[in-house]
Order: sequence, then structure tokens, then C-alpha cells
Amino acid sequence: MQKINSAYVSYGEYFLDYNTKTFELKIGCGKKCITARIESSIFENYKKCDIKYKLKNTKNTKTVVYKNGETSLTLTFEASVRGISVKRIGEEAKIYGMFDFDNVSDVISVRMSKNLPVFRCSYGLGAAKYDNAVFDKNTDTAYVAEGCTLGFDSEKNAYTIFCDTQLKFRVEKDVYANKYHIKYAKISKNNTFKKDLPVGWMTWYAVKFNAGEKTVLENALFQKEHLKDFGANTVWVDWEWYHKGFDADSVRSDGVDTFNPDKEKYPNGLRYVSDKIREMGFIPSLWIGPTNETFETDYLKENPEVLLAKEQSWVGTYFYDITHPKFLEDFLPKALSKVDEWGYDAVKFDTLPICAQRCEEYHERLYNSEITTYEAYRNMIAKTREILGGDRYILSCSGDKRSDVLWAADMFDAARIGLDIFKWEEFLQNCVYRTMEFYPLHNVVLLNDPDNVVVRSEFNTLNQAISRATFVSLLGMPVTFGDAFCDLDEKRIDILKRIIPPLDISPKDISARIDKRDVCVTNLFVNRKFENYNVVSVFNTTDKKCEYTLDFENELELGGGKYHIYDFWDDKYLGTAREKISLSLDGCETKLLSVRQKKDVPQIISTNRHITQGAQEIEDMYFDKNTLFVRARLVKNDKYKMAVYIPDGFKISDCGTLKCEADKKCKNVKYFWIVPGKTGLFEFKIKFQKNL
Repeated sequence: MQKINSAYVSYGEYFLDYNTKTFELKIGCGKKCITARIESSIFENYKKCDIKYKLKNTKNTKTVVYKNGETSLTLTFEASVRGISVKRIGEEAKIYGMFDFDNVSDVISVRMSKNLPVFRCSYGLGAAKYDNAVFDKNTDTAYVAEGCTLGFDSEKNAYTIFCDTQLKFRVEKDVYANKYHIKYAKISKNNTFKKDLPVGWMTWYAVKFNAGEKTVLENALFQKEHLKDFGANTVWVDWEWYHKGFDADSVRSDGVDTFNPDKEKYPNGLRYVSDKIREMGFIPSLWIGPTNETFETDYLKENPEVLLAKEQSWVGTYFYDITHPKFLEDFLPKALSKVDEWGYDAVKFDTLPICAQRCEEYHERLYNSEITTYEAYRNMIAKTREILGGDRYILSCSGDKRSDVLWAADMFDAARIGLDIFKWEEFLQNCVYRTMEFYPLHNVVLLNDPDNVVVRSEFNTLNQAISRATFVSLLGMPVTFGDAFCDLDEKRIDILKRIIPPLDISPKDISARIDKRDVCVTNLFVNRKFENYNVVSVFNTTDKKCEYTLDFENELELGGGKYHIYDFWDDKYLGTAREKISLSLDGCETKLLSVRQKKDVPQIISTNRHITQGAQEIEDMYFDKNTLFVRARLVKNDKYKMAVYIPDGFKISDCGTLKCEADKKCKNVKYFWIVPGKTGLFEFKIKFQKNL
């Protein structure tokens, strides 16, 4: 009889297959699996291997016993409805494995846990200390490996696991569908903004109802001259082309409606404006709200059956019946055709919350009152997507209810997650706290749109301006400029330069919800082929000074060793730290820190181009043969500065075209800088001599 060398257990789709001779195992569910190897000193000369079988009801267990002299190792494998369990008893053994997934680029590392005090996010693939799962965006499925440490092998482009006592593997399906009660669909990157997230000026916050052709093109020109090379790529014409005010002022009788923009504000029409925006190298983007009108238009007079309700509101008075075939098959296609006719490549769909509200209030009047408001709403958005096309960027201008953000999350590219944020308290309530609730959706289902980044002195101190800008960009959310550029001084314009473009950043936690605290911490893991480090913001949301101790292990998930700490906004080296660092924060201040593990060779510890301090502009970097090589993409006339820590025993021998100056407080820190004469890719070599 052939000797069995395999210990195999399964339950449903779960399976484990272990080869008792090669010590290799596969643990998986369906076609997804972990390939691993068990390592133990007892394998070197074991005398006997026993396989014990146990099958009882729904519990399938197999035990493998290895003996080497007086020592023994017992491995127990169990498959059940809860997943796969691997347990070790006796001699030390370790499990090294790798997630064998088909498409690792669509997998992000996550932690299934309770409320957390920190925003955890990553730029690039990678795993952090407390991660215990990988998430497949394609299928809304988390593959959880508890009792182990996750890692990432950049050469093999795969997530790895390591454990030494007990491993539990399970699959959690419909993660987002269950958490947010949504119809799940993976975010589409095949839209108007294929390369980068939207970055650009918008009329509403900047000039409100004073918007018009002149102000749009003046600010677009400023953006072209001062911000385009930094990452600005769009200009938004908001709702002022249609509206002249709130409530009573929203009523008008001058012929301005869904089909006809305000001729006084836009005398040459919206097509003229979009053409000019495009000539400047930007994507024209437009506000739309085709669910209501400000007055009884000719269309409503000719088609009274499509009217649902007449009730004055901030957005208009006449509300369409969005279930009526005439609305869906005639009015909506005609209204949305204007987007192409006027030349706009992205849209902000507003009035949706109040549209749903009217459908609920007057449900019995709906043409199809047999369907719920939710179904009516989704049918309209599906029709909108069909008309505008699957590759056009559509932003949902949502309100203050979860339903506003979530009902059609699978059909929008982005959703505004809160109400207006002019004042500081509005920013905290409608941006920061709402992001705490919805951030797990970001860059997985759709983009969290935090609304405009407002930095002018009317609403912000300099600390508040920096904190607003840092919060939005470090989480990788779209950046929309909400100020007339003429209202901003040089310092505030520079803030905008440092936060764009926002990077392709994803959340590290799926199930977590951030706790509201006076001090808000964002921990960004930067994972590049040439370097891994952390960028950390410590944000005092109050107007009172405070002291805060940043815990490296529990908040930043760092291991042992020393770390260089550099403060970006203060442009200051704070020295090295091991386990924690104490910070003093003024009211509403954000400390933005680069945290890099100390090396025994010269290394970059910060750069000034972007708040991620190297992640945005550096394309390659290495130290070899006493030379630090850097390739970076820089902006014309923008002084580029690299802070480099030079350990004792090294001295600079040649820095090429770079200028060099010493740090005033730390002899080991030197600043290398250049003012590029053009925008493009630059290469630098800094040569050192090493003392013997």
C-alpha cells in the first residue's frame, strides 16, 4: 500500500494541503491560497512521522507528529466553517509563506479591528506591523491571516506571512457591502482623470455668486502660470452659471435654466469658457443639477406631467419626477447633452440629496410609486451614467446623510462627503469627522471628495491653512482650490504648491472607524522600490496649545532602532528618536514629520518639493561606491532642497551642480539645493569620501 505523505483537510471552499516530507503547505479558499513552508530543527533527523486522522461531524482535523530523539513536534491542522487553523506544540517551528494571488496590484493590506486613533494609509504596496489581512478590490473579499506578521516582498511583488505558534486563516466576503450596506463595485481609474486625481480651482468657495467668465479665466490663467507645473489639471465652473442666490433669490424669470446659462455672467457662453480652459492645458469641469428648475420653463409648460412638486428651496422651486419615462428618456438626455455641447469633460452632479428628499415627501405622486426612493434614485443615476459614458468623471455632490454618499457609490467616481466647510468648525465637522467615517471607501470604491481646500485669511490663521491643506493631501483626496488667487499671499500660494498633486494613497484599514480626538494623527506608509519610510501628521484640532507624545510602536507601527525625524512645515531636523517623540503644538497646528530609519551611510531625510518629502518627485535613489544617486522630477524656478544626514566618517567630496549649506544646529545634516531652469527630470550625484 502506497505511503501517504500528505495531510489534507478541507471544509467547503477552505482547504489545507501539507506535504510531510517537503514540509510545504498550501492554505486557501477557492482559487486563492497561501503557499508556505514550515521550518524546524527537528526536521534535520526526524525518525518517525505519524499522521492521525480525525473526522467528526463538521470538524475535520489531522495531526502530524515528528520525532527526533527525545524531542517532538506536533502540528495540528483543522478545517471548519471558520476557516483553517494551524497549531504547533513542542519543538519550535516557524511558518514562512506568500499570498499566491493572480493580481497583486489590486490588493491592499488591511487590518480587521475595532476603533483606532490613527488614520493609516499607504502609498505603494506594502504591509505594516499590525496588518493581518489582504483585500481584493475585485471581489470585495478580505483574506485574513491571524496570529502572524504580514510583509511585502517587492522583488516577487507579493505579500508574505510569518508566524511561529498558531495561524488562523479565514475569508471575509462582501466586506464593504456589509460594512456600508452598499452595492459594491471597485473604483474605476478609467475616467477623465486617468493619471492623477483632480486638482484645480473652483468658483463657489472662491467668489460665490460673483463668478463669471472674467473671474473664471483670470483664476485659470493664474493657475496656469503658478500651479500647473506643480500638478493643477482642471478648472471647475460651479453652480453660479445657473443660480444667483439662495432661497428667494434662487427664483428667477430671466430664462436661465438647465439649457441656458446666465448670459450676464457668461456673455460668450459656457463653450467659450471651456475652450479657453482647455487652451490653457486644463480639463474643463462643470456643475450640473438637472433634477429641478428655478422657474416654470417652457419644457415644464409643454410637459406638465414630469413635474413632481412646486416648493421653493435653496436650489430651485420646480422638481422633476425622476421616475417618469418622459424625464428619463427625453428631458435627462437633452439636459446632459449640454455637457458635451458646452465642452466639459467632468461633472459635479448636485441637488441629489434634496431630489431624494422630494421623492420621499411626495412619493404617492411619482409616476412609478411602486418603487422605493432608493430605487428611483439609482435608476436616475444609472441613466445619467449611461448618457455621460462610463469613462467620464462624475462627482456626487452629497449632503450630510450617509445615504447621500452611499446610495450610488458604485456608479460615481467620487462623492463629496459633507456640507460646506468655509468656517473652521465647519471644516472639522464636515471634512475631518466625515472623513473619519468614510475614509475606508477612499480609492477602493470611490474617491472621498473633502470639498474645497480654503486657505485665505478670511477663514484661517496660517496654522489652520496648513492643517486644512495637509489633512486633505496626505490622505490622497482630490484637491480643489477654494480661494480667489488674488486673495492669497505668497506663503499661502506656496502651501498649495506643496500639497499637489495628491498621491495614489489608499486606506490601510477596512473595518476601522477613527476615534474623534483633539489630536488627529495620520500615518502614511511610503513604500517605494528604493526606500520605505513614514510621513506622519500630528494635527491639533483645537485652538489651545497642547503637548503630544507620538508613540512609534502603537501609532506608527515601527520596530526597534533609531529614526531620523524631520519637521516639514518648520523646515527643521528634530534629531533621532527610538520609541517616541514629544511635540509641542500651537492651536490648530499640524506637525508634519518624515520618519526614516537611521542608516550607516549618507541618506536623504527630507525634501521640500511635496509634503510627502520625496515620494512625489523622486523616481530613483540609491547609495553605491560612496555616491548618493538621486533622480527627481522638479518644477521650473522652484528651489529644490534635499536634507541629507551624513554620518561621522563621511565627508563630501563633490556635489556637482548642487549648492550645499550646513544645518545651523546639527553638524551631520547638510542641505543640497538647486533652482531648476525648466520643469522635468533631473539627476544628481553627491560623492563622499569615507575616512579609514
